[in-house]
Amino acid sequence: MNFTTVLKYFTPKEKKFYEMFDRSASNIVEASVAFNNLINAATFDDRKLVGATIKALEKKGDDLTYSIFEELHKTFITPFDREDIHELASTMDDVVDLMYSVSGKIEYYHCTTISSYMKNMVAQIHEGCLQIQIAVAGLEKITKENQILKACKELNKVESRVDVIFHEAISDLFENEKDPIELIKQKEILQNIEKIANKVEDISDVVKTIVVKYA
Repeated sequence: MNFTTVLKYFTPKEKKFYEMFDRSASNIVEASVAFNNLINAATFDDRKLVGATIKALEKKGDDLTYSIFEELHKTFITPFDREDIHELASTMDDVVDLMYSVSGKIEYYHCTTISSYMKNMVAQIHEGCLQIQIAVAGLEKITKENQILKACKELNKVESRVDVIFHEAISDLFENEKDPIELIKQKEILQNIEKIANKVEDISDVVKTIVVKYA
């Protein structure tokens, strides 16, 4: 154990990172609610309105992430490794960025067909975002790792369920969609929704790394 590691055990750590991560997690949940509303909106115009909300939440997420990076630059003793703080903040920000990206594609492509597969995938992602909030909140009391690891396990399950729905959706799309332009649009939307689920699982991996190091 080197001197820096020893110092981290005996020097008071800056705790404001926990609050900042909690705010980022809350923003993710809020964005996932809006994203779910967008996918389930009755009309294209309704989806555009919800898209504006997601855009605002994406900007808020960027500001929260920047605040974490700024605090990281100023802080000598951090609650866990700087690299892990940076990775967790970046990955959480990516989740909201991807939601905003998909909402934009739906608008730009003038998508009028939102399949039940898309709705089911987004519903699963929302459930995953709720588990992100639990996992991140648990980091402040990291010795109680069972709660954190349970949430991470649920995140892995969410990604697996979305993956199954995605492949069913692609199979059905190529089987039944006769309009090649519509097929291309729906395929890209499905692929990008699946990327959100993958990024949600990435948060689980980062959190588990932190738990292994510090619990």
